[in-house]
Amino acid sequence: MAVGNYGTVSVTTTAKQIVGANEKRKSISIVNSSNRDLFIGPDSSVTAANGIPLYGYTTRDSAKIPEGWLGPIFGITSAGTVDVRYWETVL
Repeated sequence: MAVGNYGTVSVTTTAKQIVGANEKRKSISIVNSSNRDLFIGPDSSVTAANGIPLYGYTTRDSAKIPEGWLGPIFGITSAGTVDVRYWETVL
């Protein structure tokens, strides 16, 4: 039976872990609920220059996390604070 983990993380101009590694992860969605852009990556070296963008308010899409990714997900913004929401399904 699958179980859901969800929450909110405030991300700033210093890379921050949004979710930790989870070997039981089946899927995950990450949504940028702010008007600033969020950049995500697999470790704390993520920057606005090398991260995958998840644009603020203009799209409302969740991030496309590679299928089968069980590792941590970090985020950063180039200015201000971003309100990040996530939903993780685990087995």
